[in-house]
Amino acid sequence: MIHLKRLYVNNFKQLQEIELHFPAHARILVQGKNEAGKSTLFEAVFFGLFGAALATEGSARNLDALIAYEKEKARVELEIASGTRTFKITRTIIRDKANQWQLDISRAGSAPEEIRGNTPVNKRLIDELGFDGEALLNTCFVEQKKLEKLEGLSRPKREESLAKLLNLDRLVDLETEFKIRAEEKQSLDRLLTRAELADLQFELPQHQENLRQVESQLTLIDLRGAVESALNELRALEIMDAEIRALAAQRDAATQRVEQMNQLREAMSNVKDARDALERAEEITRELEHARAEFAEANRATMDAPNLKTRANNLRHLFHHVTRLDQIRAAENTNAQRAQLVAQNATRLNDLSASVARDEKELAQLENQLREYEIGEALGEWIAAQRAPADETGEDAIAEKKIAREKIARQLRLQVYGLAALLVVFILAAIGISALIFAPLALATLGLLAFRASTLWRDLARASEAVGRAEGHALARGESNESQRARLQDARARLAQLGAGIPETSEVAQARRVLIAREMKNKTSAELRGEHDALRERLVNARAVLGELARQSQIADPANVEREKNINARKAAKAKEIRARWEPRVEKIARTLDVRADVATIQRAVFQNEAQAEQINRRARDAARLQEEISRREEQLASQSARARQMYENARAVKADALAWNPALTLDDYTAFGKALRAEYDSLGGEAALQAAREIENELGRKEGERATRERNTAELIAQIQERLPAAGRPLSATIAADELNSLAEKLRAMDLGDEAELRGQHRELVGRVRSLEDQHANLERELGLSGEALNRDECRATYAQTARQLQVRERGAEMTQLARRRIMQKVLPATMDYLRRILPQITRDRYYDARLDDETYKIQVWDERGGGFKEKNIFSGGTRDQFSLALRLAFALATLPQERGAAPSFIFLDEPLGSFDSERAEALIYLLTEGEIARAFDQIFLISHVHVDERLFTHRVLMENGKIAFSNLPNDSTTGVTEGTEKKRTSLKRE
Repeated sequence: MIHLKRLYVNNFKQLQEIELHFPAHARILVQGKNEAGKSTLFEAVFFGLFGAALATEGSARNLDALIAYEKEKARVELEIASGTRTFKITRTIIRDKANQWQLDISRAGSAPEEIRGNTPVNKRLIDELGFDGEALLNTCFVEQKKLEKLEGLSRPKREESLAKLLNLDRLVDLETEFKIRAEEKQSLDRLLTRAELADLQFELPQHQENLRQVESQLTLIDLRGAVESALNELRALEIMDAEIRALAAQRDAATQRVEQMNQLREAMSNVKDARDALERAEEITRELEHARAEFAEANRATMDAPNLKTRANNLRHLFHHVTRLDQIRAAENTNAQRAQLVAQNATRLNDLSASVARDEKELAQLENQLREYEIGEALGEWIAAQRAPADETGEDAIAEKKIAREKIARQLRLQVYGLAALLVVFILAAIGISALIFAPLALATLGLLAFRASTLWRDLARASEAVGRAEGHALARGESNESQRARLQDARARLAQLGAGIPETSEVAQARRVLIAREMKNKTSAELRGEHDALRERLVNARAVLGELARQSQIADPANVEREKNINARKAAKAKEIRARWEPRVEKIARTLDVRADVATIQRAVFQNEAQAEQINRRARDAARLQEEISRREEQLASQSARARQMYENARAVKADALAWNPALTLDDYTAFGKALRAEYDSLGGEAALQAAREIENELGRKEGERATRERNTAELIAQIQERLPAAGRPLSATIAADELNSLAEKLRAMDLGDEAELRGQHRELVGRVRSLEDQHANLERELGLSGEALNRDECRATYAQTARQLQVRERGAEMTQLARRRIMQKVLPATMDYLRRILPQITRDRYYDARLDDETYKIQVWDERGGGFKEKNIFSGGTRDQFSLALRLAFALATLPQERGAAPSFIFLDEPLGSFDSERAEALIYLLTEGEIARAFDQIFLISHVHVDERLFTHRVLMENGKIAFSNLPNDSTTGVTEGTEKKRTSLKRE
C-alpha cells in the first residue's frame, strides 16, 4: 500500500515554507479562509507525484506560473512509502531555466537507488506506482468543483485509466504488439498498388492498338466530309458574286436622291432651332420686365433701416436695467431667508452636540461589558477542557483481520497472473495455427477465470472493510486524549488574546464567571450585542445630522451665529434701498418704448425688431441680386435673337425663294417656311426612300460579309484536306483545283469506311479508357517511385495476398486481447454499483438508497421514492446532484483500488467537497470519512474545507493562513508517529 510520509514546500504558488509529517493512519482536517493555501497543499502533493500542474492551471509545459511572485525558484519534496520501499521525490522549478527532478528509492537492508533527470524520474515513478496523474484524479484526488469529472470522461479515457489502475499493462502491451501500425497498413497498400500497376501494364497496350485503328478510319471519313464541304463552298461563291454586282448597281442609283433629301432634313432642323430661339427670346423679355418691377420695390423697402437700428439699441439698454433689478430682488430675498435659517439651526446644533456626547459615553461602557462576557465564555471552555479520556486499543483483533485479508489477496494474485499467462499462450497458438479454432476455447476459459477473479475481488473488499473498521475504532479511542489537549490549548490561547490570566483552579474560574454574570445582570451575549449595535447606529445617525446642519448653515463655530444673522439682514436692507431707487427710472424708459418693464416682454420686442431689420437687409440683398439678374437676362435676349437669325439664314441657303430674314418675322412665318421644306422632302420620297437606300446598303454589306466568310471557310477546308491527304497515303499537288477536288471526292465515295456514328462512339469510349489507364499508370508509377519498370503480374498478386493474410491473423489476436481486457474491466461496474448502493444511503441520510449507472457514459439515475422510479440526476437540486456525483467518485475509487495490488494508494484527498452541502448533508459526509465506508477503506484521509467542521471528529488538524501553517497537531517526525500540538513560526492559534 502507498502511504504519504512527508511533504516539504517552499515558494510554491502562495505557500511560503511548510513541512508536514503524516502518520500511517490519520484523518486530517485542513482548514483556513479563502486564498489561505489549502487547495495548494492538494496541488503540491499532485505535483510532487507527477511533476505537472493540475489541468485547471493551463498548459503543463510552462511551470513558471507555479513559482511564488517575485521568487526565482520553488521546491517541493514528497516522501511516500510502499511496502518496504521509501520514495523521496524532490522537484525544483527555476524561473526561465531547466527544472530539476530527483528520486531516491530506499529499501530495507540495501543501498539507496538514485534517479536523476526529468524524464527518467517521471517514467520510473509511473512504473513503480502503476498509474499516472489522470488515473489518480479519477479516483483518490477529488478536485474542487470537479465532482462530475468521472461522468464527463469519454469511454476510451475511462478505460485507459482503468487499465493502469487494474495493472493490466501486459494485456495492453500484447494488444499494442498485435495492433497493426500505420506503416504496416501503408506497406500493404503499397503492395496492392504494385499489383494494380502490373495489371495496367498488361491491359494498356491492347487498348492503344485498337484506338489507332479506329482513328485511321475516322481520318478518311473526315477527309471525305472536308472535300464535299469545299466543293459546296466554291459553288456558293459563284452565286454570291452575281448577287453582289446587281446590288452595287441599285446602290449607285439611290445615292444622288439621298444626298438631296439629307440637305432638306438639315434645313428643317435649322428652321426648328430658329423658331425655338425666337420663343425663348419672348420668354426672356417677360422675365426681364418682372425683375425690373421687383428691383424698384426692394429699393423702396430699405428706407426704414435707420429707425429700426435706434429702437434696437434702446431695447438692449432697457433689457440690461430690468435684468439687474431682478438680480437685486433675488439677493434681497436670499439674504432675508439666510438670516432666518441661521437663527433656526443654531438651537438644533446645540441639542445634537449634547446628545452625541452622552451616546459616546454609553457606547464605551457597553464595549467593556462585551469584553468581560467573552472572558466568561473563555473561562467556561477552559473548565470544560479539564478532563482526560482512557486509552484502549484492540491490536489482536486487527492482526487477525489482516491475516485473513492477506490470504484472500494471495489467491486473487494467482488468479490474475494465471489469466494473463493463459491469454498469452492462446494468442501465440492462434497466430501459429488457426485463430478460428482456438478463439471460442480461449474466450470461454478467459470468461471463467475473470468470473473467479471478480468473486475473490469482492471477498477481498469485504475483508479490507473489516480491517479498516477495526483500525478506525482503535484510532478514535487512542486519539481522544490528543483532541482534548488541543481543546485546552485553544482555551488558553483565547484567554491570552483577551488579556485575562490563566486561573489557578477550576473553582477560581467558576467564581469569576459568577461575578461576571452578576455584573451583566444575567443578560445574554446577543442582548448586549443588540444594545451595542443599536446605540452605535443611533450615534452614527446623530453625527451625520450634526454635520449636515453645520454644512447647511456654513458655520464652523456656533458662537458666530448672531453675527452671521446680522450680516445677512444688512445685505437684505441694502438690496431693498437700491431697488426703490431704480424702479421708477426703468418704468419711464419702458413707457417711452411702448413696452412693459419685464424681461419676457422686452425679449419679444427685441426679437420682433430684429426680424424687421433682417427682412430689410434681405430686401437689400435681393436688390443687388435683381440688378445682376437684369443684366444677365438682357445678354440672353441678345444671344437668342442672334441665334434665330443665323439658323434662319442657314435654312434659306437650301431654298433661295423663301422670305428674307427681318426682325418683324413672327412664329407663324417660321412655321410656314418649315412646312414648305417638308413638302419638298416628301415629294422626293420621304422616309420610305431613305429606308429603301439603307436596306440596299445593308444587304450589300451582308452579302460581302457572307462572301468573305465563305472564302475563309473554303481556304480552311482546303488546308484541312492538304493536312489529311498525307495521313491517308495519297499524293497531292501544291494547290488543289476544283476538278482535282471532284476527282478526290469520287474516289472517297467509292471506299467502304463503315458507319461513322458507330466509329465515333467507339473512338470516344477508347479515348476515355486509354486516357484513364494512362493517368492511373502515371499516378501509380509516381506513387511507387517507379519509372519504366516492368512488373510481373502474378508475382505482385501473390506477394500482396501473403502479406494481407499475416496482418489479418495479427488483427484477430489484437481483438482477442482487447476483448479479454475489456471483460476484466467490465467487472468494475458491478463493484462500483455495490459500493455506490452502500455509500448513497450514508451520504444522503437514508433519503436515497438505490441508483444505477449507464455503462457507456456513467450517467447516474437515482431511485426516487416519491417519483416511483429511477430519475435522471439533473432534475434534483444542486446540492443533491453534488452528493450523487461525490458518492459515484468514492465508489469508483473503492472499486478500482483493490488492496491486493500492494501498490494501491491508501490515501484520499477531498478538496472543498462541502461547498454546496447544507449542515445535515455535511454531517453525513463527515461520518462517511471518519467512521463509514471510506474511513475503513483508506488509511490516510485528507479533507480540505473553508466551512465549519467539528474538528473533534478528526485525528489531526492543520490551520492555514496566508500560505503558512498557523496551527498543526501533526507529528514533528513521521518515523515516531507521536502527535504533538505545536504552533508554527510564531503564528498564534485563532478560533474559527
